[in-house]
Amino acid sequence: MSEDLEKAIASLAVSEVRLRSSTIRLTEDVEPAELKNRPMEVQGLRGVGKIKEISLKEGDEDWWEYNFFYTAGVRLVDQDHADDPVVEIHATFNAVYRSREKLSSVSVKSFSEEHVGYHVWPYWREYVQSSCMRLAIAPIRIPLYRIG
Repeated sequence: MSEDLEKAIASLAVSEVRLRSSTIRLTEDVEPAELKNRPMEVQGLRGVGKIKEISLKEGDEDWWEYNFFYTAGVRLVDQDHADDPVVEIHATFNAVYRSREKLSSVSVKSFSEEHVGYHVWPYWREYVQSSCMRLAIAPIRIPLYRIG
């Protein structure tokens, strides 16, 4: 583990994870009951798209807030028509961390590559499960998050 990553892990404390934006889509051509009889493939994406640093002052203390924009997505595609998704669920979460010291961009970038996803992942899994219930489709299984 690099010194930059160790510094970020020691300095950053998760403050909150919140939903920033989302889209849910079930194609108009298919009814939920039809999905049971179709061979479907699950495709996914995930990663930090943007990092915002904010300098704060509380009383006499300086703080830095690091806001990571983490996007995750999953879609079901018919195995015969992989270009046209039948179900799509995308969400961007803000994972907000606080630090008593300003971190280098290298430290923050290193931290974003694995650790932000670890904190966001339970929220993403719940979001997918509840969205599937609202669409009246079988739950799409999102695996546990693994670092490394």
